[in-house]
Amino acid sequence: MASLDLLLMHPPNVMDFRKRTMLLGPISDLIPSTPVFEMYPIGFTTIASHLDSKGYRVRIANIATRMLASKRFDPSRFVKSVDAKLVGIDLHWMPHVQGALELARIVKVHHPETPVVLGGFSASYYHEEILSKHPYVDFVMRGDSTEKPLEMLIQALQSGRPLDSVPNLTWRKDKGVKVNPLTHIPETLDEVVIDYGLMIRKVLRYGDLEGHLPYRNWKSNPMSIAVSVRGCTHNCVNCAGSCDSFAVNFGRSKPAFRSPKLLAEDVATAEQYVKGATFVVGDIRQAGKQYASKFLSELGNHKVRNEIVIELFTPADREFADQVAKSVDRFSVQMSPETHDEVVRRAQGKSYTNESLERTAEAMLDAGCGRFDMFYMIGLPLQTPESVKGTVEYARKLYTKFKGKRLFPFISPLAPFLDPGGNAFESPEMHGFRLFASTLEDHLKLATMPSWKYVLNYETVWLTRSAIVEATYSSGLGMNRIKREVGLITEEVADRTANRIVAAHELSNRIDAIVGKGTASGGEIEALREAAMDLSESTVCEKTELDWTEDTFWASVPRIMGALVRRR
Repeated sequence: MASLDLLLMHPPNVMDFRKRTMLLGPISDLIPSTPVFEMYPIGFTTIASHLDSKGYRVRIANIATRMLASKRFDPSRFVKSVDAKLVGIDLHWMPHVQGALELARIVKVHHPETPVVLGGFSASYYHEEILSKHPYVDFVMRGDSTEKPLEMLIQALQSGRPLDSVPNLTWRKDKGVKVNPLTHIPETLDEVVIDYGLMIRKVLRYGDLEGHLPYRNWKSNPMSIAVSVRGCTHNCVNCAGSCDSFAVNFGRSKPAFRSPKLLAEDVATAEQYVKGATFVVGDIRQAGKQYASKFLSELGNHKVRNEIVIELFTPADREFADQVAKSVDRFSVQMSPETHDEVVRRAQGKSYTNESLERTAEAMLDAGCGRFDMFYMIGLPLQTPESVKGTVEYARKLYTKFKGKRLFPFISPLAPFLDPGGNAFESPEMHGFRLFASTLEDHLKLATMPSWKYVLNYETVWLTRSAIVEATYSSGLGMNRIKREVGLITEEVADRTANRIVAAHELSNRIDAIVGKGTASGGEIEALREAAMDLSESTVCEKTELDWTEDTFWASVPRIMGALVRRR
């Protein structure tokens, strides 16, 4: 088989996670991936789609999903077996810092002459430190839109042309680090290629289903994604994707939107391949009322049958709810008010009231919303243990008010890392945060600690690390108790969840006692490995509570085969 032009690999959070004792806790209970963070960024799909359309040979290899799928899978052996001219590894979010750099080292062990490029938000933020201190990485591609710059990098490497003209590139030159200008910042997403059949064709070509899965449970809970925007109009203090962070770190002074027509076509095309939910990334109202109306109108013309999941960053009115309902057969909504405490919410960067939040939920549910998910967070500015308890009680009010209308509040910690680049990270004291890590090396040291408490790179003036842990487990029990009382979960599920929370809390305390002796490794810690692994997923809730579809991957097979035939 001919050499690949680019091999894109997604690492687990820690490369040898199968051999370490790590109580990762409820840090991923409310996202599709496990605590290993095996969900690769949507950028893998757009990069591979773009390069594939230009005739380049590109393969995606999700190392994390393959490690989760089989204990016999050896990442080092896989890397050794693959022939690629360039290897790309994502370091999008900081939980992958150890995995990404260790995977780069493994590449160089087996292929010392093969260049390695890192990309993603966190790689962009730490680009100079990465190249200064980690010789296994040759390049960092900065910014939120690296499809074209990566093509230019491949062209330059294969032709021997100088790299000075490749935009957004940080690289080594003359024994130093050269930072090319960050100039490739597309004003729209209309040139982005999103090939929804790409994964299927790659699976057939390379005979590797697990390696192309976006996350471990995708086969039982398939989901497709349509991206409306890169950038943001909002400024949540803890987010690396805030408007301030985009401007400072990624050169984006305003969001880039995909046209309503193309976005609707993306949703319709995704349905040709996947029978399941389609998640539209970004609040479609960010570009204005006219944009949202145009998108929903276009979507209605396609008569989409898949369930559509939309995000709301701010409250919505009944007119918008009715527009959504008229455009699709089925839809659900996700919204993150973060807290019930309006003072805390304002400090977090969101200024709407609980009254407007409840009106939004009522409008959406009355319009036929299948489920309305509300996400709350622990570790916010001004938030105290009493405030967290108040959020749980507010959830009781919501459950009671909307009983039978499929409203689901959830709560989890802001973990494991406060985002580098966000305003709270850049000015921690201003927002009441204390940082335990600021450099890349600092985060590397935290990444392999035996409990999520010690992986946290922050605490606040109002909630210490220990208090965040205590509030997380107690609020998890509180939410579980309420869901039991109102009949949202069965007695069996409630008992199982409660037992798991109690066991995880006890294990956390046991690890605290060992670490308190001055060691984070050794026989005592190693003896807890199996228990830690068992208690690091579905901690504060059953992960299946967030599943949008009852369809499995196999229900999509007829659509996939039909789409592939039509493409020929």
